[in-house]
Amino acid sequence: MWLGLATRDPDCAFPPLLRIYGGDIFYATFVVFGLRFFFPGVRLWKVVSWGFIFCVCIELQQLIDTPWLDHVRHTFPFGLILGYGFQWSDLVCYGVGSLLGYVVCMIGEMLVLRGEARSR
Repeated sequence: MWLGLATRDPDCAFPPLLRIYGGDIFYATFVVFGLRFFFPGVRLWKVVSWGFIFCVCIELQQLIDTPWLDHVRHTFPFGLILGYGFQWSDLVCYGVGSLLGYVVCMIGEMLVLRGEARSR
């Protein structure tokens, strides 16, 4: 989560491409990690799919333009969660972030399982 927020900081020395798209990529990765934490027994591909669908739904809700929802979006915590405006590129970023979450979770789970096998 902090890495995604750091990409929005103009003082951080991230490459321009990562500063533009990194927050959305890490947002989806964070969602996958969160879902994996709450659903450890579910197949990883399902968790990643749910995470991607969640992110797409959040992006699609940005197409709804009502005064009360716009007001909620411009508060600090909900602005980070709900976003401010629909962008097609965010959907691609969510796909990349979900795949990143899949790879990191898969590697982490393989290392944990390998460690458990060695301790037996």
